[in-house]
Amino acid sequence: MVVQEIAPASSLTARLHRLVVTVDHKQLGLMYSATALLFLVVAGVPNNGLISPQVFNRLFTMHGTAMVFLVGMPLIAGLMNYLVPLMIGARDMAFPRLNAFGYWMFLFGGLLLYASYLTAPGLAGHGSAPDVGWFAYAPLTGRAFSRGHSTDYWILALLVSGIGS
Repeated sequence: MVVQEIAPASSLTARLHRLVVTVDHKQLGLMYSATALLFLVVAGVPNNGLISPQVFNRLFTMHGTAMVFLVGMPLIAGLMNYLVPLMIGARDMAFPRLNAFGYWMFLFGGLLLYASYLTAPGLAGHGSAPDVGWFAYAPLTGRAFSRGHSTDYWILALLVSGIGS
């Protein structure tokens, strides 16, 4: 009598499930690094046309925020997650679930930051990025210069991403 093996439902589904629930420091380190490089590609596209001051403020704000909070810091966190346990001979990071929670908060904060393009009505009535600069100085955060809720999404995204770090 021949016994037939039943194949798993979907290897892609199984792999995605393993990624979502992983607490492995190496896997989380690679996920941090790959997501940071993806954000680098999104935020690093140059705009070569002539732009208005409002568009310049939006690009300046989003570029600076994305490079610091979504690329630079997560790349360092990814390297630390991947290399430090290997360097000290540990099996895993301390508090692996908290480590995984930090990654997912960072990812959600980055997606929330980019969602400000789509959800916040800008000067023309459609979605626009926040235009308050890297430091959100007081003149640029007033109603005269920053209409809509894009600045609110920007601050919320930084808070959520900061919780992940």
